[in-house]
Amino acid sequence: MNRPFGITPHHIRASRFARWRTPLATLLILVVLGSALLGWLGGGGERTLRKDTPLADVTMQHEPILRSGNWFETVVRVRPKQNVGDLVISVSDRLWQGMSIDTQIPDAQSAESIGGRYAFHYGPVGAGEVFILKLDGQIQPRGLRRLTGELVVADGEEPLATVPLTLTVLP
Repeated sequence: MNRPFGITPHHIRASRFARWRTPLATLLILVVLGSALLGWLGGGGERTLRKDTPLADVTMQHEPILRSGNWFETVVRVRPKQNVGDLVISVSDRLWQGMSIDTQIPDAQSAESIGGRYAFHYGPVGAGEVFILKLDGQIQPRGLRRLTGELVVADGEEPLATVPLTLTVLP
């Protein structure tokens, strides 16, 4: 057999695992694509959390799995069951660690950072009225991490409802 210059029998002989390379590569690609389509790698569907207390009903829509560098959107709906003099929505600062909050609609009348929480004051809300807060932000690139904390809805300093949150950030 005439071989091109530099090609030896070593180059022609197939290893004993050669026939498994294509099926293994195909399986690996299918696992990665399947994981992405099922939302296991982020970008899955929104999750809706509800917290109903004797003082208020709170509904929160957010994405529980986020990807570094991607945008996210969170919508919080609050329906107090009594008149509220100063609606305060506060978030654990460890939840927003490594995030940029770019949009907050409506704007808060005032904001403060106290005791490891970002607190936003929105003023009076009547009993049964629905207050809607929309937050948009971006995850700053970092490694894999799990963020835990809580969103607290209060009338001034009196808590109305607490929603525990866990976010998974994938690279």
